[in-house]
Amino acid sequence: MAGTQGDGSSERPRSVDSTTTTLAADDSVDHESLSDFHSLLSNTGSVKSTIFNYQYENGRRYHAYRAGQYYLPNDEDEQDRLDLVHHVFRLTLGGGLCATELENPQRILDVGTGTGIWAIEMGDEFPESEIIGTDLSPIQPPWAPPNVRFETDDARQEWTFPPDFFDFIHVRCMGGSILNWPEFLERCYKHLKPGGKLEVSEARTNLWSGDGPLPQDSFTAKWLSEFNRIVNSLGLEFDISPALPGFLDSLPFAQVKKMDKQVPITPWSENKTLKEIGRVMEIVMLGSGLSAYTLALFTRNGWKVPDIENLLDKVKEEFREGGMNIGTYFSYVTATKPAVR
Repeated sequence: MAGTQGDGSSERPRSVDSTTTTLAADDSVDHESLSDFHSLLSNTGSVKSTIFNYQYENGRRYHAYRAGQYYLPNDEDEQDRLDLVHHVFRLTLGGGLCATELENPQRILDVGTGTGIWAIEMGDEFPESEIIGTDLSPIQPPWAPPNVRFETDDARQEWTFPPDFFDFIHVRCMGGSILNWPEFLERCYKHLKPGGKLEVSEARTNLWSGDGPLPQDSFTAKWLSEFNRIVNSLGLEFDISPALPGFLDSLPFAQVKKMDKQVPITPWSENKTLKEIGRVMEIVMLGSGLSAYTLALFTRNGWKVPDIENLLDKVKEEFREGGMNIGTYFSYVTATKPAVR
């Protein structure tokens, strides 16, 4: 298995711990051969030559690269949504930027960096670290801390970074974008240093009402059912968090843990922090969030725009009424590449 370290002993310390919270270039690395490395760079260059083009559907802007394979837009409304969701992630972590405890990381990779807001704030928090953010969309700001840089690249292809390179790899909201998660996680393992850490965090696409499932006669349940029907028919998995510990445990990762944080969609909670989270999520979902996850996915699979708008209007009305106490979870899955013995 590519990137596997250690002696292969079955005694390697490994554990899976799942909890739900309702709140309150290393010089010694082996480099690719020169010919392989240049081949990868050439391939990356061909990707970049198409990434700066866009396609437009139903008033939203999308990637033109591998057109039709990505379902979330990358326009200004989507960038605003991503920054608001970043704020919610920080609220669920009590103001933190990640669930992983880091101690003097030298190199950090942010996969699917989006607007770059996480990488920029990490650059401020760890000024001695080198932080690289990668994304298909070159939408990051031209300014950033001097220790932060952005690269336009497709994380689903081979990476041009050397093996054993990063102290920390951060992956957020890539559900539905990564087609082969075991392969992707193996790639993360390969490019982590021994002792390096991985964190995959997701805003889950499942919804609940109070302490139970959504009422099946609700428009919200109808929307979620159709969303899941379409993504399943396409072989996509947006709600990937439940499967991640198993994927990681099948690799030589150690200290695999999963943590879920409760996230109300509207400010129905009596808890002060959860109420604030609900206020932000209401702006996210009633603004561009629902349309971001719905328009391209539904119209490319048989739905007409007026029918989508009618359904989403009814879903938003249920959100505003607040009677169902709708919420979701933000999940954090963490793991460590064992140190060389």
